[in-house]
Amino acid sequence: MKKSLFLLCFLTSLFSVSAQDEIKTVVVDVAKNVSNSEIPAASEDSVVWKFPGVTGLNFSQTAFKNWAEGGQNSISLQAFVNLNANYKKGKVRWDNNLSAEYGTLYSAAYSRFTTRKSSDKLALSSKFGYQASKSWYYTVLADFKTQMDKGYDYGDGDTTRTMNSKFLAPGYLIASLGMDYIPNKYVSVYLSPVTGRFIFVRDTTLSEKYGVDAGEKCKVEAGAYMRVVNDFDIVKNVHLNSKLELFSAYETFGNVVVNWELLLAMKVTKYLNASVRTHVKYDDAVKNIVIDENGVEKQEGPKIQFMDVISVGFAYNF
Repeated sequence: MKKSLFLLCFLTSLFSVSAQDEIKTVVVDVAKNVSNSEIPAASEDSVVWKFPGVTGLNFSQTAFKNWAEGGQNSISLQAFVNLNANYKKGKVRWDNNLSAEYGTLYSAAYSRFTTRKSSDKLALSSKFGYQASKSWYYTVLADFKTQMDKGYDYGDGDTTRTMNSKFLAPGYLIASLGMDYIPNKYVSVYLSPVTGRFIFVRDTTLSEKYGVDAGEKCKVEAGAYMRVVNDFDIVKNVHLNSKLELFSAYETFGNVVVNWELLLAMKVTKYLNASVRTHVKYDDAVKNIVIDENGVEKQEGPKIQFMDVISVGFAYNF
C-alpha cells in the first residue's frame, strides 16, 4: 500500500513538473513572438494622410578688396518651401502640393537698382484619382502657377527698368479630366484630352505680352494636356525630380506649350544640401521683349526660355 501510494505521488509530481515546463515553454514562446514583432503591423494603406515636405535657405556671397584681377561684391539669398498633403485609401488617392521660392541678388556691379529679384515662384497643384485598374486611375487635376513679386526688364545702360510681371500677371491655371498611369511610386504619366487652360493678366498693360487680347485680363483655351513626373533616388543621397508638361490648344493644334522642371538634389549632411535646377519653357503666344540702350522696348517673336540655378545651403525635411 505504501509502495503504491509512493508511486502515485511520484507520478503526480512528475506530471506537475512536466506541465509547468510546458506552460513555461508556451510563455517563453509568446514573449519571443512579441519581442520579434511577429504581430502584424499596420499596412501602408491604413495610413490615410501623409504630409512630407522640405524647406530651406540658400546663400552665396562674394567679396573683393585690393583684388588685382578685379571683381564685384555680390550677395545672393534664396528661400524655398515644398509642402505635400497626400491621401491614399483603397482605390482613392488625392495628392496636393504647394511649392514656393523667392530669391534676391545684390551686386555692386549695378549702378542703379542694385538689388534685384533672381527667382520667384508660387505653384499649387491638386490631383484626385480613383483606381480603374492596377496602374490606371480616373483623374481630375488642377494646377496653378504665378509669381509673388514684380519682375523687371533692365536696359543695357542700367538706368531704366520696365515691369514685365507681377502677382497674377501672368497666372496660369490648368483644369483637366483624364487618366493617370502610375506603374510604381517613381513614375506618373497623366493624359487628358479634356483640358481648359486659363491665362490671367490682371495688369492689362501686360496682356499682349502673354498672349491675351489687348485690354483683356483673361484668356481661355481648350486643348489636350500631358504631364510626366519622375521622382526617384539615382544613388543614395542623390535625388532626381523631373516634371514635364505639354499642352496644345485645339484651335491652334500643333503649337505646343512646354514647361519642364528638373531638380537634382544632393544631400551632403542631415541639414546641408546642394542642388542643380533647370527650367525650360516655350509658349508660342509669349512675345520676347528686349530693351535697347536708349530704354526703347522692341518686341521679338517667341523664344525658348531657359533658367538654371546651382546652389548650396540649408534644407530641412519633415
